[in-house]
Amino acid sequence: MNEKRPGAESWEKLFRETLGKSLRVPFKGTLKVDSQVLELFDHSNRCFFLADYSSLRMLFVSPNIINVLGYTPEEFDFRKLFGIIHPDDSKAVFEISKMVLNRELNYISGGSNRHIALYMAYRAAKSNGKYTRISLTISRHTDPAGGIYDMAEIRDISHVHCGTMVSFALLGGKPLKELPQDSRKGLLISRREQEIIYYISQGFTSRKIA
Repeated sequence: MNEKRPGAESWEKLFRETLGKSLRVPFKGTLKVDSQVLELFDHSNRCFFLADYSSLRMLFVSPNIINVLGYTPEEFDFRKLFGIIHPDDSKAVFEISKMVLNRELNYISGGSNRHIALYMAYRAAKSNGKYTRISLTISRHTDPAGGIYDMAEIRDISHVHCGTMVSFALLGGKPLKELPQDSRKGLLISRREQEIIYYISQGFTSRKIA
């Protein structure tokens, strides 16, 4: 397997060539984030952003991101999100995202708008250059006024002593075997490929996985 660590360009290409060319409807509505939402999700060790992953467009970044990671809402775009992943975690996070996108594309091709949520924990760089462990929870939402957007909650979980391994879980929806098949070739992830992604997330080298 290629040991090259994916950069921001690789991430952008991944989303543009999958969600960007899929049947997923880009978000065209108007979002209004009121004080009650900020009170619930934007305090202490957590913040959130609303975005359209199919067009790589940030729709809203909550103010508390400056206290969680040190970045201002204005500078926190997708390139920043992809660029702050720890170099030793980037490959695992990238491969996990590819697997989840495969499932997302299967949902879209089947005409489903079921709510699914992705949870990932990995190390990310703060604005001061130091790394902290964060959890990123992404959930998909359908807006009745136009299109699909995603809500992502970021938490600093450095106080939780759980090591440095990348961990993830995909919650909601159907088991993979029940998903509708996409007619395009090359989208399905085999059992062995899923196994390899798991081992990558546990920090195994290519030689050890083989």
